[in-house]
Amino acid sequence: MRAEIDRLPKNLSQEAYYKKLLGLLAEDYTPYIHFFETFDPSLTIDGKGPDRIKGPALPEDQEVNIVILLDSSGSMAGRVKGGVKMDLAKKAVKDFASKMPEGANVSLHVYGHKGSNAERDKKVSCKGIEEVYPLGPYDSSEFQSALEKFRPAGWTPLAKAMENAKKELSGHSGDHVQNIVYVVSDGVETCGGDPVEAAKALNQSDIQAVVNIIGFDVDDAGQKALKAVADAGKGTYATARTGADLEEHFKLEYDRLWREWDLWEDEQQRKVDLEDDEKIREIDEMDDEMVRLADIEDDRLTDAWDYLEDVVETDVSEIFDWINHRESVLQDYANKKESELQNKVNENESKLQNELNRMEEEAYDKYKGGR
Repeated sequence: MRAEIDRLPKNLSQEAYYKKLLGLLAEDYTPYIHFFETFDPSLTIDGKGPDRIKGPALPEDQEVNIVILLDSSGSMAGRVKGGVKMDLAKKAVKDFASKMPEGANVSLHVYGHKGSNAERDKKVSCKGIEEVYPLGPYDSSEFQSALEKFRPAGWTPLAKAMENAKKELSGHSGDHVQNIVYVVSDGVETCGGDPVEAAKALNQSDIQAVVNIIGFDVDDAGQKALKAVADAGKGTYATARTGADLEEHFKLEYDRLWREWDLWEDEQQRKVDLEDDEKIREIDEMDDEMVRLADIEDDRLTDAWDYLEDVVETDVSEIFDWINHRESVLQDYANKKESELQNKVNENESKLQNELNRMEEEAYDKYKGGR
């Protein structure tokens, strides 16, 4: 540095000397200024952004498909505490489907509703499996219309119904897809099929569907058989003796699915916190680096000015003030930008956390209303 100063003319103006010193020793602050001027203080959540959410919903990248297989064999015309089994099952199924988070797809298949439970109608009845509500978003009036299309009548082709469910879910696979089959039945397979193998095929195929079964007013042998089916489908088996039991079991499933949404919301809260911390840290580090660099530059320029004062003929006293002013301007800029950006990040965090809290409250309100 001294050798460079020795080569300078001895009678330049102070401004000219100052520019020469900057050309020799000034740091490049372009990366820091670019960072501060282009930094994005926004925060994000996975899935649907809060500005597009009308109510509690599944994340955009999460697909949930729920296929309900409803037994409509002749025995479902029997009565239990609370009323006719078929009527109670329809009510429980509709209540369950209506309470799913926005974005979940629902399908309703009915079996055993064709023919009768007489031997002469067995063939017709065992083939009588029908998708009365195609897989898609829940629509109250259409779902109700679907429930009105059948009455209890014939035999129980449980295995064939699960095979149809597998076809229904074909193509719905992947890490972000959850397929669930719910079977409501008051009896075991009576059409010669193998429901255990059908449930295993549902679960072990690429769709990886879980098979949950509610045995409605089933005897001990029937419960054992249906539990084996649920086990093969990696699902759960529950028994219901009354209409209230049936509703309670569906409420438990409803609770579980809503808890999954709640877990997503909790994960978003955590993600927002982490993203906020990371952005605050990034801003803070950039401010520290720029302030430190300006301090190092100031020391170098001051040393150069001190030597310059000894070897030139011009009065260069003002250069010292300019050097100090430059350091002050650079550091003030960095500190101001740090404060502004961190405030924006914190404001955005607060807004997003409030939005997530609002979503959680809406979910809870809908949950309470649904119950």
